[in-house]
Amino acid sequence: MHIHQPKAVHGWRELLSEIGVIVIGIAIALVGEQVVEAFHWHHEVETERGALRDEVRANLGSAAYREAERPCIDKRLAGLQEIFRRQAKGLPLDLRAPITRPPLSIASTGSWEIALSGQALGHMPHEEKLAFSDAFDSYKAFNQLRNEEDATWRRLELINHADMLGAGDWVALHEAFGEAAALNSRMRSLTAYVLGPAALGEQPAKTGESPADLAETKAFCTPLV
Repeated sequence: MHIHQPKAVHGWRELLSEIGVIVIGIAIALVGEQVVEAFHWHHEVETERGALRDEVRANLGSAAYREAERPCIDKRLAGLQEIFRRQAKGLPLDLRAPITRPPLSIASTGSWEIALSGQALGHMPHEEKLAFSDAFDSYKAFNQLRNEEDATWRRLELINHADMLGAGDWVALHEAFGEAAALNSRMRSLTAYVLGPAALGEQPAKTGESPADLAETKAFCTPLV
């Protein structure tokens, strides 16, 4: 068995040639690794972007649902004013429909929370990250106001049991009415922002179109007096 000894390098030119081959090989390997990583993060960013935009459309649907309710809420608030006037004068309330809360549809931020805990956002253009951050902050504010509004209207539902209420209860109900009116005004401004600058060019998803949702909306839109 013959063992071939490595050939000695003859001269600087041959040495530099061999070093060049090694350097080129390393460079190709590094470039290849970077290309693979770039494709990986491109895929991850596209997947993250798709999930975020799906959630944006769903949240816009919730905001559009609230905006569609606004005329009914305005009418209900006007009906409540008349109820308070009748109560103050000692007149029968004569409710034509029970007082209920506006049908509720809230926003979600799960995809954004997941994105914050991952690395894909770090590979997204800075302005796009800022746009998503601003949009999801507005969705969180929408949720907070929507839940406050829901709680306030639940308090107003006590009027359905007017025969059991005392003077102190009516004072608390006046306060709840003031809160409901203020929240309605704030929701108008916030909903306009969500459906405008925070829409990120997307269109609202369809929300509140099931038979149960439509029935609930119809009941809420029935005049009180």
